[in-house]
Amino acid sequence: MKNTFSQAMAWLHTWAGLIIGWLLFVIFVGGTLACFDKEIGDWMRPALHDAPRAQLSFAPAIASAQRDAKPHAHALYVTAPTQRERATSAYVYYDDGSYDERALNPTTGERLPDTAGGDFFFTLHYNLHAGTIGMYLVGVAGMFMLVAILTGIVIHKRVFKDFFTFRPKTGGQRAWLDGHNLTGVLGLPFHLMIAYTGVAIFVASYMFAGVQVAYNSDADKFFAEAGDSYERPETGKPLAQLYPVDRLLADATRRLGTQPTWVNVHHPDDSSATIAFGGDHSRHVAWNFDQVVYDANDGKLLHVSKPSATGYKVYTFLGGLHMAQWGGSALRWLYFCMGLAGCVMLASGMQVWVNKRARKVAEAGAVSGYGLVQSLNLGVVGGMPLGCVAMLIANRVLPAGLAERASWEIGAFCAAWIAAALYALIPSVRRRGWGRYFALNAIALAALPLVNLATAPKSHLFATLARGDWALAAVDLTALALALGFALLALRARAAARRPVSEPARVRGGERRAALAER
Repeated sequence: MKNTFSQAMAWLHTWAGLIIGWLLFVIFVGGTLACFDKEIGDWMRPALHDAPRAQLSFAPAIASAQRDAKPHAHALYVTAPTQRERATSAYVYYDDGSYDERALNPTTGERLPDTAGGDFFFTLHYNLHAGTIGMYLVGVAGMFMLVAILTGIVIHKRVFKDFFTFRPKTGGQRAWLDGHNLTGVLGLPFHLMIAYTGVAIFVASYMFAGVQVAYNSDADKFFAEAGDSYERPETGKPLAQLYPVDRLLADATRRLGTQPTWVNVHHPDDSSATIAFGGDHSRHVAWNFDQVVYDANDGKLLHVSKPSATGYKVYTFLGGLHMAQWGGSALRWLYFCMGLAGCVMLASGMQVWVNKRARKVAEAGAVSGYGLVQSLNLGVVGGMPLGCVAMLIANRVLPAGLAERASWEIGAFCAAWIAAALYALIPSVRRRGWGRYFALNAIALAALPLVNLATAPKSHLFATLARGDWALAAVDLTALALALGFALLALRARAAARRPVSEPARVRGGERRAALAER
């Protein structure tokens, strides 16, 4: 295939990155924003922004879920408000796999206006909102990313020099390549960890031979046994009355060693019903699956989960390392910044491929594979931030009582992204498109705090700063910081477009050699 090992690795690095690069970019953006999924969800529910923090009580949410649930629900699941999110979330699960979800006022149990929330980005990250098929696509993308990273290590012999080399003023190919190398080296340990742990989380789904043999393909049974969860078979007899869950809070807190953050009522209509409590994942790197289970008829203790086996502890450690629920806000900001570096690495890497083939792109014209790659770079990379901002703006301008409000927010995301992708197909836009897309993103991000100011008197930047609500203020401040960054990029792109096309011979020669090495 190639004459040397290094050339083969360069070829593999280029094509592994290009083939899956746009999908990886979407996954990275979703994961980067999901670092603050709860904070974004809280920002998207302005009805609670001036409400005092309520004392822990699951009773209003359980009552609301029971009232709205269809007969023979499989489980009621309620999460408590936290420092990161004010709303109570209630879920009703059914035996056919469907479920209902609602966000509630933690004090009254009143249903809050519907919103896609930060969960939209979390789900986009791990299955692209495409269920099992999407989960497998993300897994394939993660494996391709591991290949691209490992081959990138092989072909970059000057790792430390690349880290300290960045020449944005040169513009063109040199700036894109430096940006790719710099962000790739900067986030190398993080990107390796994220790619590996992301695949490892779904190992039972990707490598299911063991579960097929030992558990007759019943993955739920496997996880129930590994995590020591407790469940009773249904009796077919109705539950006379659900034991008040709040009466069990003190005992559950003592046994768990921390205040419960969720409650699960299993088979709520059957006399076999149980009430389980659990805590959050913030105390240790490994996921916290400790539970205490009570009889829903009389509140008697039934089960306290035992320590997990070593293999399952390793699995929960890898999962917790990927999800970043431990370590507080400082760690989440570190993950966020490394995620942004990954987005830049992917975007610049795909643009390097196009720039190295500039002559072929020009000769092939718009209707060609090269033209398609160029348009996809602009549409996917330049358009996705516009879609994200459009969804947040839609959250503020859509009526609170609008039916299927969350679907309208997601529709705004899709519409903005599709429009940006179609705009990239225009030949004149594609030739000089990066400056335009940088400018559009700067305008959209700067508009977000202004729309917030005009529509949410208790939630805008001045109000949140005045009462010291930094989690809410951070959304607006981050939007302004990103707007400034995109504005600077737009100005640089405009200045680069005015320069003469020719570059010094030594730079052209260096790029020719690099192109030959990776062709």
